[in-house]
Amino acid sequence: MSSCEVALSSDLTPETGPVDAPLTAVGERVLVRPPTPADEPAYVEAVTRSSRRLADFAMPDPHNLPTVLASQSPHYRTFMVIAREPAGEHGLVGRINVANVVRGSFLSASIGYDAYDPYAGRGLFVEGLSLTLDLLFADEPVGMALHRVEANIQPANARSAGLVRSLGFVHEGFSRAFLHLPGIDGRRAWRDHDRYTMLATDWPAAPYRPHGARRVACIVTGTAGYGGTTLAAALALELEVPLYSSSTVPQTPTLFELLRSSPVGGVVECRASAPELRMGLARAGFDPSAVPVLDAAVDVPKAEVVRQALAVRTAFA
Repeated sequence: MSSCEVALSSDLTPETGPVDAPLTAVGERVLVRPPTPADEPAYVEAVTRSSRRLADFAMPDPHNLPTVLASQSPHYRTFMVIAREPAGEHGLVGRINVANVVRGSFLSASIGYDAYDPYAGRGLFVEGLSLTLDLLFADEPVGMALHRVEANIQPANARSAGLVRSLGFVHEGFSRAFLHLPGIDGRRAWRDHDRYTMLATDWPAAPYRPHGARRVACIVTGTAGYGGTTLAAALALELEVPLYSSSTVPQTPTLFELLRSSPVGGVVECRASAPELRMGLARAGFDPSAVPVLDAAVDVPKAEVVRQALAVRTAFA
C-alpha cells in the first residue's frame, strides 16, 4: 500500500468523508487536504517524475516538502490534491499554494499550483482546484473566508491560463516583470504575468465566463488637423481603447456604431451637434450625461493627457 493510500484511509470514512478536518474536502475522484510529513515519499516521486514538464515555468524541488510544512501559517497554506483511486507509483495529483493571505478589508490571496504526472491532463487536478476554491471561500474554520483569489500566469503558459478560465476566472490585468522565474526560453528572468481573478460572490462560476471589462468613452469635438499628435489619439493610447475619428471615417453614425460594437469603449473624435452626440452615445450603450466631452487639440503635454484620461476613468468609476 502506498503512503498516499494510508493517508486516505486515515482521513476518510466510507460514507461521511473527512472527520473533524478543517481545510479538507472530498470530491468524486480526489481528496484535498493540508500536507503532512507522511506525504514526503509520494511528493518526491511526483515532483521528480514531473520536473521536466514543470521546469518551463517553475522551479520544481522534489525535496522541499519539509520547508513547505514549516511555512504553513494563516498567511500561507498548502493543499495536496490526492487521487481517491491512485494510479501508478504515487497518488499525488498536485499541490496548490495559497500565499500572501491578507485579512482586514482585503481578504485576498494569490494561488500557485503544480499538477503531477501521471495525472496531469486527466481532469483530476481541475476537480482538486475547484474543491480548493470551495475551501478558500468557505467560512472559518472549515475554510479560509476569503473574498478574492488571484492567479498570476505567464502569457506563454496557455495550459495554465486555460485551466483557470475553465473554472470561470476572469482576466483582470497585466503585470510587468512580475516574478523572477524560468520561461520557455530555458532561463530565469523577470517575467511578465497575466492576472486572473475569482471573487467569492462569483463562485461557483460558469466556465469561460466573459471578462466583462468596464467600458469607457469620451468625445473630442472637432478635428485637430495634421502635423502633430492629437489629444484624441493620445487619450486613446493612455486609456488603451480604440480611436474612432472622422478623419478616417467621415460618417458620424458609423463612428458611433463602431463605438457600440467595442467591448472596451473608445475615444470618438468628430464634429457633431449636441443632439447628434447624445443620440450616438445612447445608441452605443452609454449614458450621454456621463461621457466627458473635450475640445480638440494637438501636442498636448503628457501630464495633461494623463489628467484628462484619469478624469474619463473617474466618470465611469
